[in-house]
Amino acid sequence: MWLVYKKELLELLRDKRTLILSILLPTLIFPIIFFFVGKFSADRNAEAQAQDIKIAFVNVEQMPGLKALFTREKGFVEVDLQSSDYENQILGKSVDYIVEIPENSLAPRESKEQQSINLHYKGASNLNRILSSRIDKVFESYNNTERKALGEAYNIPNRSLKAFNQPVDVVNKNYASSREKIGELAGPFTAYMLILLAIAGAMYPTLEVGVGEKERGTLETLLLTPMKKSKIVLAKFGVIFSASFASVAVTLLSYLFWAYIFTTSFNLKGLGFMSNISTLDILLIGVLLIPLTSIFASVMLSASIYAKNMKEAQAYMSPIMMMGFVPVIVAFVPGMELNWKTALIPVTNVALAMKDLIKGTVDYGMIAVLLLSTILIAGALLYFVTQFFKKEKVLFRS
Repeated sequence: MWLVYKKELLELLRDKRTLILSILLPTLIFPIIFFFVGKFSADRNAEAQAQDIKIAFVNVEQMPGLKALFTREKGFVEVDLQSSDYENQILGKSVDYIVEIPENSLAPRESKEQQSINLHYKGASNLNRILSSRIDKVFESYNNTERKALGEAYNIPNRSLKAFNQPVDVVNKNYASSREKIGELAGPFTAYMLILLAIAGAMYPTLEVGVGEKERGTLETLLLTPMKKSKIVLAKFGVIFSASFASVAVTLLSYLFWAYIFTTSFNLKGLGFMSNISTLDILLIGVLLIPLTSIFASVMLSASIYAKNMKEAQAYMSPIMMMGFVPVIVAFVPGMELNWKTALIPVTNVALAMKDLIKGTVDYGMIAVLLLSTILIAGALLYFVTQFFKKEKVLFRS
């Protein structure tokens, strides 16, 4: 069995595609892409906060003080409108925002009533969302000024005016740590990436050691050896598992390395969230992936053995990948937590456990439950593969 394992593994290592998919991508390319995308996003956000906003005013003299609030803020550039066709000027990018005061409007302090302002703009991206938040801050400042003036007009103290405007002020006392807050978002994403790598890392070796041997005509030679078929399939399974798990292990190690490099060199503290995770939690993430990787290795090997040719085997891989992705997406659903029920759902339980490990809120008792259930499923599938491999009508489909 070990001879077959070594033979298959050496053949994979000689192939450049294996080295690229299993070592180069997770070790260098993925972490660098991840960190540079994060840095690029942070830089773009900073640019949006400092970007000049071209703004025009219509009938703004009817609300004294409003225009002054915009002009005294940095980043607002007043432009003149060329026509009354606001839509074309917005779409033509000659102006970003148009503040239109309806005719015959008065400042709230004078009318003693709520007034409306039309804000014309085109908002369909994250950049527009950031720019609009800067506009909203100016309007909030104007509302506060008018609110105070109304209070003086009705002889209402400022404290009482606040009570009218917002009878109850909720002061949030959130006891969740920064690790929990970041982990709620980063946890499912990390689980998705690691499970994706586990599936991708198993796919190419599976095709090579299964249907690839059929097409090369070497499967018959292997079956003529005195080795039991169960040992042959276990050796092939071992190669697939090794390649898949190596991708995940290398990714975890390279992430820790690059997190240290980027957080110290570029001061990207938010990207190094895994630096707060203990060594035990990182080891547990690796342990959780062992039976999960075994499940996908068994399922893919069964499909590769059953396929008549490489094209048919590749067609089987897509639904198998969906079997891995869809349960992981469930971990993104709000309210999904690791409990006695979810601990028994394959793939989803591992994704939820990874999220809790990254958040630092994991129940180690639940880890034991999901490990047991996942190991049982992995063992059952591996037994199925060994029996499947013994059927000649499967091996030599025509």
